[in-house]
Amino acid sequence: MTHISLADRMPTLDFTPNALKDGIGVVPLILMAGFADTITAASELVASGAVMIENRQIVDPDHHILSYAFDDGEVLRLTVGGQRTMLIRRAE
Repeated sequence: MTHISLADRMPTLDFTPNALKDGIGVVPLILMAGFADTITAASELVASGAVMIENRQIVDPDHHILSYAFDDGEVLRLTVGGQRTMLIRRAE
């Protein structure tokens, strides 16, 4: 039997440790994931409460995911609008 991880079945954004050094903003994440076409649209998604990271609603467009969130090799789930999901992980 072959084990298939969640990350193997779901779209994933990988970031190098250097890219995560200062954290990454939620608005750029939404743009990179392709869930919005403009900074304004991504900011509006956040402000309207449509964005969640690990089942925690994010309502501040200036919110940053800091590098320590990945200290244990954790993979974070970004969900927008309750239907679009992408994983965020630190590349090794």
